[in-house]
Amino acid sequence: MTDSKKSAVILCTCGKQLGLDYGHLSSHLEKHELVSSVIVHDTCCQPDGLDSIVELVDSNDGRLVIAACTNQKIQPRIDMYLRTKNVDPSKIRYVNIREQSAWVHGDKSEATLKSLDMIKGAVAASSISQPLHVQKKTVPPHVTVVGGGIAGLETALSLSNLGYEVVLVEITDTLGGHVLNLPVVAPTGKSGAEVMKSRLDAIGKDNRIQVMTNTYVRFFEGEMGNFTVHYTSDGKDGTLHTSAVVMATGFKEFKPVQMDEYRYGKNPDVLTQYELSQMITAGDIKKPSSAQDVKEVVMVQCVGSRSEDYKRDCSKLCCTFAIDNAIELKERLPDVNVRVVYMDIRVPFENEMIYKKSRELGVDFIRGRVSMVWENDGQTRVKIYDSLMNQYFEVPADLLVLSSAVLPSDGLAELGETLGYMIEDDGHIKELYGKLRRNETRRRGVVAVGAATRPQFVFEAVTDAQAASLVLHNELQGGAIETLARGAVLEVDDCVGCSLCAQQCPRGVPLMIEQTESEEINPEQKLIFKASIDTLNCHACGVCQSLCPSGATQLNFISNEQLWAEITATLENAGPDRPITLCFYCEECAVSTIDIAGIRKMEYPATTRLVPVPCAGRVSIIDILKAFENGAGAVMIAACETDRCHVGGTGNEIAQVQVDVARDILNAIGWKGARVDMFRMFSAEPQRFIDAISEMTRRASEFGPTPVHNGEAGKWMEVVE
Repeated sequence: MTDSKKSAVILCTCGKQLGLDYGHLSSHLEKHELVSSVIVHDTCCQPDGLDSIVELVDSNDGRLVIAACTNQKIQPRIDMYLRTKNVDPSKIRYVNIREQSAWVHGDKSEATLKSLDMIKGAVAASSISQPLHVQKKTVPPHVTVVGGGIAGLETALSLSNLGYEVVLVEITDTLGGHVLNLPVVAPTGKSGAEVMKSRLDAIGKDNRIQVMTNTYVRFFEGEMGNFTVHYTSDGKDGTLHTSAVVMATGFKEFKPVQMDEYRYGKNPDVLTQYELSQMITAGDIKKPSSAQDVKEVVMVQCVGSRSEDYKRDCSKLCCTFAIDNAIELKERLPDVNVRVVYMDIRVPFENEMIYKKSRELGVDFIRGRVSMVWENDGQTRVKIYDSLMNQYFEVPADLLVLSSAVLPSDGLAELGETLGYMIEDDGHIKELYGKLRRNETRRRGVVAVGAATRPQFVFEAVTDAQAASLVLHNELQGGAIETLARGAVLEVDDCVGCSLCAQQCPRGVPLMIEQTESEEINPEQKLIFKASIDTLNCHACGVCQSLCPSGATQLNFISNEQLWAEITATLENAGPDRPITLCFYCEECAVSTIDIAGIRKMEYPATTRLVPVPCAGRVSIIDILKAFENGAGAVMIAACETDRCHVGGTGNEIAQVQVDVARDILNAIGWKGARVDMFRMFSAEPQRFIDAISEMTRRASEFGPTPVHNGEAGKWMEVVE
């Protein structure tokens, strides 16, 4: 066994594709005091290379630095292979010398020097790394589903099939939600009752599913594995304990009583599209005002939708619902005239076919607006402006049907205050990340399905429910959680009880726990509350670490000591004649952006050094200042785009605050605050990174040597413009 502080280094040539000076890299690294051995390999991701990695890990106390291609590609393969050999991969560190160096810098010597610096940084961090241990935790295999519509039923059945006990909570006295009253569900051609029947029958026969109707959820307490649900059922308060929560609360239909132009609520023959669905399903299509036969129907689209006053965006479902109902009316009442007044018809996927069918049946689509509705001798009259013909005309309406907006159900914001999920501007539950982390919320163990997150068609809600069930199963693992404890670790004795971690964690993981026994000799110095962090619940973003004033909480795979060691070693060659720009990049959008730039071989200045962090929120003011202390000419953070942070939506915003404060500090001591900046980027837009890194290298060159280079660091100076 070698010195436990030393790491082996494997340099991959990617099949001799990379134009780096491997002799130069090897000779320098072999002399490094923290390097035990250096191996050059052509294909370390192939079987012979993987076997070499196993040997190096075994012989170096797990410490190994792999300099190769992007870890997004190579790390999963290596981790999987090592685990099949019962080898712990948790102390391996990766350096991307392909996409981040060889492929983006035409000057071979400059690319080699950059690679060497970043490898030395990884070696320094590796020297003080600790193994991550697998932790086990037993939790009840129990999930509570809030909402008994199609999404809630499908989720309950899916979870039951996976072996979980489920409590299905419904606020009304029946299950089925809106779908139960739909005369037809596109594109199945079946009625809502038919679609729901098999699910309702299965729920009734499933011994793992307990149904609680007439039950209102008041609030929640706890965290994944130990939630307490406080509810009121049939007038009596109660609690239940559960390991996870599914929000399947569905939607509500906008009731346009305040839109006087349609006379909804004043004229009984004016109804919403869902109210028409209920009428069709009941088989009693009559004028509500007189019970007479219906011969003339006018439907109005976008009532409350795409409106700055009510719902700003499209409700997605309304056009399809209207066309479904129009077809049902034409098939049941062949002589009825149906006019649909619209500005745009939006019928995605197979629903385009039902639009075609409705036209073939004689449904009249009028592009325009309803300008006036009134009653005359018991008959509803509608004045319509036809924008294609540029003229007004008046028609009778036995039924005026308003395709009103689809809104989130009531109470979501209130429940979110205790359950920890975030709310979109439109009132729906905010998913963690719409592209890659659907259904997940910022709170671990809490998922949202169906129309609770956005208007959805029935088949989408079903897919949502099935996906969410797998998300929870992946988290709970049937109640026997066994996973690598990779996250924040709290040193309780160092906690000062400031609660910054609990307030700012994007996932709401840290909890403030009352201290029942004084830890101080003087009772007056006792801290009433201290933080508590369940590492298995942590998503390892590092926000708590960057904010903790006492250093009590740190990520177990990138501690302050590790990051500072990496910064120091990476900047070892920085100097007044070589202005280095140090870039901290998040391992989500930013790393993908940088990798794509590498794949496209988009060149940028080689006077850059890249340091990965799990999230931009991990970078603290001190980390930034450490970079300047060690000779960086400029520091930048590459982060996810605004409102697209993968760890809960706020990591990059916290990083922005750190950058702003760092700039203020630099300005206050006579430096140029513009030496530090943060840039947000989408993964598919590599030019953003090229522009950002080029701008920061320009600033480093323009501003010249820092006071560190001039030997003036630490001297207070007046700010001179």
